[in-house]
Amino acid sequence: MDKTFKIIFIIGLIIIFAVAIAETQNYKGFSPTPSQVATVGYIVALLLVIAGVIYSQFPPSVLGKPIKEENKS
Repeated sequence: MDKTFKIIFIIGLIIIFAVAIAETQNYKGFSPTPSQVATVGYIVALLLVIAGVIYSQFPPSVLGKPIKEENKS
């Protein structure tokens, strides 16, 4: 699951760069336009939502170090 989680973020990062490059093709100013900032921001927000949904579907022991079980004595 950790590999899948990382792959989704790498793909998302590539998409962010691709969209940012596409949005700034005709860029001739000092600062990006609001539309360019919003487009990249929407992708970031979408990735955070997707990550939250994926993360909530699995127990903590799958996504990282296993939880130490308490001694029941």
